[in-house]
Amino acid sequence: MHLNRHQSVCLFLYLILLMFTLTSRAQTAPLKIVTEFSPPHQIIENEQVSGLATQKVQAILQQANVKAPIDIYPWARAYRKASNEPNTLIYSMAKTEERAPLFYWLAPVAQYKFGWVSLQDRKDIVLNELAEAKQYRIVVQRDDISHLWLIKQGFIEDKHFITCADIGCSWQLLINKNVDLIIESVDLIDDMLQRLNQPLDSVQFISYIPELEITAYLAANRNIDPSLLSRLQVAISTLNQE
Repeated sequence: MHLNRHQSVCLFLYLILLMFTLTSRAQTAPLKIVTEFSPPHQIIENEQVSGLATQKVQAILQQANVKAPIDIYPWARAYRKASNEPNTLIYSMAKTEERAPLFYWLAPVAQYKFGWVSLQDRKDIVLNELAEAKQYRIVVQRDDISHLWLIKQGFIEDKHFITCADIGCSWQLLINKNVDLIIESVDLIDDMLQRLNQPLDSVQFISYIPELEITAYLAANRNIDPSLLSRLQVAISTLNQE
């Protein structure tokens, strides 16, 4: 197809406009923040996202003079949105080798010491070696750090473990005796039992999983407005100094 000079100029301008539109999406998209339900760090109170980690995130936003909605999703969906949508923040996320280059890691907001948890009356469960866990029914949250760790250790989904949308689902399966083990942080057990109206002595923390002692972060999609990223980083630095 032969284009005259006028058509060529119009095509060139159109391509320039298209490139500008694609590269400026991060600058025009509003800031969004996603997280998962994970008491006491991320909870719903009075129809608002709250919790210990949420308070740290809100302090950063206030210091940066930035407003953004915080939405709770199942972890897999929250992670997908944070990975694919410009100007999106996510917390509380472990910084793994695979995730490290995909985000800006802004600030630590939570600490976790995960390990094996069962019902208190399951005295038959013995875990001297990791391989012994394969004989029990395990549930973890889909695509979270525990799920990824089990796969790396050679555990096979639907054979050695199943997945749930969130930690609340995993706890319900444990309480209802549909599974034998969950992976939970020792500091979060009592809070979750209280929320589920269960006795504090109804479960036992069997043993720590050293590889799952982690720092969890507030992180940002790599396609974020540079000026917005700078404001957040300055806010974090200011809060750290205070």
